[in-house]
Amino acid sequence: MALEIVWTPQAEKGFEKIVVHIAENWTKREVQNFIRESFHFFELLTEHPEILEK
Repeated sequence: MALEIVWTPQAEKGFEKIVVHIAENWTKREVQNFIRESFHFFELLTEHPEILEK
């Protein structure tokens, strides 16, 4: 069963801050890869939420 990830305004701001910070220290390609891989993980999480269970 797929779950929905709901981003709170605080979570959106936090993710944006992370991206801005890494953009100051990483290459554009690395930033793009980070964003792509992050959203790939979120996609996996919606399909398999048990991956974060203890």
